[in-house]
Amino acid sequence: IEKKKNIAQLDFDKLTFPLILRKWQKGDYFYPFGMKGKKKISDFFNDNKFSFIEKNKTWILESSGQIISILNHRIDRRFALSPATKKILRIKLV
Repeated sequence: IEKKKNIAQLDFDKLTFPLILRKWQKGDYFYPFGMKGKKKISDFFNDNKFSFIEKNKTWILESSGQIISILNHRIDRRFALSPATKKILRIKLV
């Protein structure tokens, strides 16, 4: 498992294709890996002191209407690797 900020490693079998790459929208939320409960993406941005420019440069990856990852920042725990993971999807943002 690589622990680099620009690499998201996800449980392939939990994903539904096609994956959608988009910008964040008002009301978006996810279940951050390493945290309990859900969190609005706008609150995540505020908590991590994102500037207006950083917010607008940030990409969201989505599967069937569920946010998988705020790329380069945090993945959703519902799609995280687990001991039961058989296939891994590795996404690198360059």
